[in-house]
Amino acid sequence: MDYTTQSDLSLSKSMQNIKLKIAYDGQAYFGWQKTPAGPSVEKTLQNSLEQILQHTISLQAASRTDKGVHARGQIVNFLTTKSITDLQKFILSLNSLLPTDLRILSAEKMPSTFHPTLNCVAKEYCYYICYDFVQLPEYRPYSWHCPFPLMLGKMTQAISVLIGEHDFSAFCNFKKNVNYTDYIRRVQAIHLEVLNHKRLCIRIKGNHFLYKMVRNIVGTLIYIGKGKLMVEDIPSILQSQDRKMAGVTAPAHGLFLQTVLY
Repeated sequence: MDYTTQSDLSLSKSMQNIKLKIAYDGQAYFGWQKTPAGPSVEKTLQNSLEQILQHTISLQAASRTDKGVHARGQIVNFLTTKSITDLQKFILSLNSLLPTDLRILSAEKMPSTFHPTLNCVAKEYCYYICYDFVQLPEYRPYSWHCPFPLMLGKMTQAISVLIGEHDFSAFCNFKKNVNYTDYIRRVQAIHLEVLNHKRLCIRIKGNHFLYKMVRNIVGTLIYIGKGKLMVEDIPSILQSQDRKMAGVTAPAHGLFLQTVLY
């Protein structure tokens, strides 16, 4: 996957490189990236920034979240010739223009070499599941409702097999125009947290992820939890490099980009 570098943008000494930490509710957006299919987080943010800065900008993001995916700690940057001296005032102005489902949490001036994707060392995603027979309506937009008993012990055992460096081809969906040089990725940690109202949070941390890899890991863990797959199947699923061998792709609305680490 190609990314624009700051040198490609001919950063001059008069330019500032601004890093933003943003959060958004993904329900109304067709993902991070601009698309003719509908509103995107990127285009919405770009429009408001250009209204304030009065010049065209280009945004780079740590994660190109899919349609319906939420974020609590997405990191983006842009270059500007305008001198931004009061970052708090800048945040207030920007938030006043943005829709309420998209918020700027912080802003920081960075060195010219900073790039939110290329400098990222790890990302953590949180996926929420409700396995109660009835899910409270307030959780519906933000968690996957799986109204059946789950064997949490089996899911925890499967997690221990998935942690580490593997070829995750079986957990990658095909996407047009996305070509990977290899499918080896390192999952640094997976935690299964039990919440109230029979809810789960699956936290997955890694250096890089394949397309829909997190959601496919979650779907596979659910299959193990309900007995449709066995813990012993995980090594053969990884070795197969076959997407059809793993579990279902978990729906987008339960996924949050939690943290980006540098």
